[in-house]
Amino acid sequence: MPEIMLFPLSSFVLPEGKMRLRIFEPRYKRLVSQAMKADGTFGVCLFEKRDEPDGSELSKIGTLVKVIDFEQLDDGLLGISVTGLTKFEIKHVRVEYDGLRYARVKWLPSWEYSSVDKDVEPICHYLNRVYQQFPDIGNLYEQKFFDDASWVSQRWLEILPLTNQQFDRLVGQKDCTGAVSFLTKTLGDELTQ
Repeated sequence: MPEIMLFPLSSFVLPEGKMRLRIFEPRYKRLVSQAMKADGTFGVCLFEKRDEPDGSELSKIGTLVKVIDFEQLDDGLLGISVTGLTKFEIKHVRVEYDGLRYARVKWLPSWEYSSVDKDVEPICHYLNRVYQQFPDIGNLYEQKFFDDASWVSQRWLEILPLTNQQFDRLVGQKDCTGAVSFLTKTLGDELTQ
């Protein structure tokens, strides 16, 4: 079972997704340094702050990401851009001296392409509107696949506020059907505007 470095976040990226990160904690500077000395990859998972940490503050599912760009930000911090490669299930986590987590993981299959039918079209159009309204997010993608329900639903799951339990339940499914149903119910009235 492979072991990867783990970067818990309050936001998330799924396969084919993109995200920018600001790196300032020493443990995550070490993570990036070690990743760049190897193949440029590490894992991300969802982190939910708890009063009493008991291990459930981390999602059970994460994504292996690859660093695709880095820069020094205006405030002097390191900025990196990552792209999601493949999902994994966290089997065991260990913590090193500086708080950097390592996880033993089991790789999970990515969702296959799923054509967009008339019931899914509103979700696709609304995501396009969101990307136009928030170009910082939309501009991360040179190509947008609004004809693929899997791609669209994963982009929505990256930007919606979800609990770890909701996230694991939706992302852990074998295809995007459950996510599309959830999005249709959750976005509801917004889809008809």
